[in-house]
Amino acid sequence: MDFKQLEYIVAIADSGNLSRAADKLFITRSALNYSLLNLEKELGGPLFKRLNNQMVLTSMGELYVKYARKILLLSHECNSILRDFNDNTKGTLNIGITPGYGQKVFQAVYPEFYKKYPAYDITLKEANARQLYTYLHEGVIDFAWCAFHNRSLGLEHIILNESEILLAVPDSMITDDSATVNTSNDAPVSLEKFKSSQFILMNQSSLIREITDIYFEKAHIHPHIMFECSTISMARSFAQKGIALTFLPKAMCLPNIGLTYFHLPWPETFGLSITYRKDAYLTQADWFLINKMKEFYPIVLNNEINIK
Repeated sequence: MDFKQLEYIVAIADSGNLSRAADKLFITRSALNYSLLNLEKELGGPLFKRLNNQMVLTSMGELYVKYARKILLLSHECNSILRDFNDNTKGTLNIGITPGYGQKVFQAVYPEFYKKYPAYDITLKEANARQLYTYLHEGVIDFAWCAFHNRSLGLEHIILNESEILLAVPDSMITDDSATVNTSNDAPVSLEKFKSSQFILMNQSSLIREITDIYFEKAHIHPHIMFECSTISMARSFAQKGIALTFLPKAMCLPNIGLTYFHLPWPETFGLSITYRKDAYLTQADWFLINKMKEFYPIVLNNEINIK
């Protein structure tokens, strides 16, 4: 079996375009197209529909790519196991991190990893949690540092922290009627009290946004969204300035910053985890990096929480 051919087809499927796939594979477009045409001739049918410059998988192509991913994943894991048996001082780690906080954790731990494994290469994927979960299932990455909401089928989660998502209201917007609970009181507040308020929310790809949408749906509210942002600290900063309401993990609800925090009737939790496939083999190098992330994350988290 030609593993390069498998890699070529998967790259075309992921890129959706021959030129982009060729760039990713460091070969010419003509060479990639020649390989694809030969394989399609050998298989007796097309793997892709050519729609202008886009390459769209046919039914046969979807089946081929499904098994190609499995074969490449098994090959990668076999090589990882053999490397641990023999020389585990060099190799490649494929990991995923989220932008922002994930970047900061990686920056903190990589120097330690480099001291231990200077001959290791790292392929780093930066994406939101949903995309990282897809990369895990497809075998693109070995493990991911990412946000955590609900357990995902086929994945293992090393949960680093988990906290309830609270409604954060600027003190200037608190009325006698609404200021009945805070983080020291477990009694929930009705979100309907704030249905006329303006909100700053995380963007659609965020797991916190997934949770806030659940809150609004259960309260039967269509919120007025001023704008969306990409980081929790940014949403908190604008709420502090009295511009709008937002939602924050309880771990990031600082006291005495001009915000009052409310529990809601349907508590949902959000956290951070190191996530990998249940059937994955993680090398000694993988576990070294994972353990360093577990060691350093409280320091980075504390710095992130206390950015006012």
